[in-house]
Amino acid sequence: MNLDSLFYIPEKSWYELQSWATIAYEEDKNEISGLMTAIPQEDGRYKLSDVEILKQENTGSNTTLDGDAVSEYKMKYAMKYKNKDMKFVWWHSHHTMDAFWSGTDLKEIDAWENDSFSLALVINLKEEYKFRVSVWKAGGLEINQHYDIPLSIERSAKTKVTDKMKTLYEELCDSPTAIVHSGYNWNRGAQMGINYNNRMLNTKEREERINLESAYSQTIEKLDVLNDAFMDSSLNLRQYKKELKKINKVLKDKSLPFKITIPSDNKHDIIQSLMTTMSDEMLEFEDEMVRSKCQESYTWGGWYGGYQ
Repeated sequence: MNLDSLFYIPEKSWYELQSWATIAYEEDKNEISGLMTAIPQEDGRYKLSDVEILKQENTGSNTTLDGDAVSEYKMKYAMKYKNKDMKFVWWHSHHTMDAFWSGTDLKEIDAWENDSFSLALVINLKEEYKFRVSVWKAGGLEINQHYDIPLSIERSAKTKVTDKMKTLYEELCDSPTAIVHSGYNWNRGAQMGINYNNRMLNTKEREERINLESAYSQTIEKLDVLNDAFMDSSLNLRQYKKELKKINKVLKDKSLPFKITIPSDNKHDIIQSLMTTMSDEMLEFEDEMVRSKCQESYTWGGWYGGYQ
């Protein structure tokens, strides 16, 4: 049996995932995450099921599971199935964004490294997905290979958000703790505490924030790929600059507040520079505060309140 046909998910479990993603987006415009089991079947395939959300902190661009809750879930289903070949699947949603592996996602996948392989799934509200098998070791050899493969899904059911799911969402899903700043309100001429990060954002502002987070993350990831390709000579200098200009055109068309600084040096000097330059350092921002917020979001996975 080849890898592409090794994993499947029943319709009920697939639409449970969609329901959780729907709740998180409709209630808070947030991502959401959880775990599933992958149990070997008699036909040799792995069945994905036992969808659960756990205690977690969520933002519009990141989701973090509680470590103790993860341990409890793994123990619960290890006791239930008593199957040494079973695996756990880390899943999360990207609501209205594309289904892709962000920098934060890749760090989480690395955290699941083990003595064989691990599984990860990202979905969005359009029922798009990416399913990844990460092979870490095989026959005692260090492999470290990642494969994005099809996941067989039966789709005759429909997304259904239940009252029980809404209750669990309220109990288990939190936003990161807000940071309270104090300062002087010059307009009113009075000293007062201002909770910047707890300020309510209207729907339009939240959408703009999420779109900016997504655009920044995807731009960094595309730059990482292009820089690697240029440095290993998969792209020549002309092709490299052409691809950078394409990204800048997209950023301009979407009226995003940053663009790529396209290097003007020769190939040797550019490669030397890239060896000590992070991709985010290639971005030029209209506002340094926005740069700071984007970097904070990408590094820590949350805006903690949005624009100030």
